[in-house]
Amino acid sequence: MSKHSYPIGTLVADYMRAACGIFPPLALMIFTELLPLFFYCMTALILLFGIYGIRTAWRQCTALIVDRDGVRQEGPLGGVLDRSLRWSEMRDFRLRYYSTRRDGKGGWMQLVLRGDDKRGSIQMDSNLPGFNDIVAQVHAVAKERGLPVDPASATNLSHLGLDTDGLNMPSADTTLPS
Repeated sequence: MSKHSYPIGTLVADYMRAACGIFPPLALMIFTELLPLFFYCMTALILLFGIYGIRTAWRQCTALIVDRDGVRQEGPLGGVLDRSLRWSEMRDFRLRYYSTRRDGKGGWMQLVLRGDDKRGSIQMDSNLPGFNDIVAQVHAVAKERGLPVDPASATNLSHLGLDTDGLNMPSADTTLPS
């Protein structure tokens, strides 16, 4: 069993973005007299970046527990939004790469796991310590169970050094469940 959580060092940039999106509009609202349209725009920015800051704090407080039975996501509200996925119930996974530069360098990966039930998905990104180990375990389960793997996920698996031979690659005329 391994327990993973996002360290504060990987989330500092997100906290800074949230602060930069909240405090300048708030200062404008407090220290200047804005036209109603600009006031509403500033309020919308504060709400948007406030939600982003709350989401970042949520990620910091959430733990992912991976064991031989599956994955559990445990959040700070004590079970309200927790999710779990048994390996035997996993029906789909997606491994996506999001580039921050035109040349494809610099960016992050996101792993999305879906199960048989409709309770939602478990998502994690490559800033999570042990991400590559989790992807390797998901890859092994997908191979063992013969789960379909989309071409983008297969490409990203190969970039992580994982063998894509033996994966169930759907043909071009079939679509994966969403």
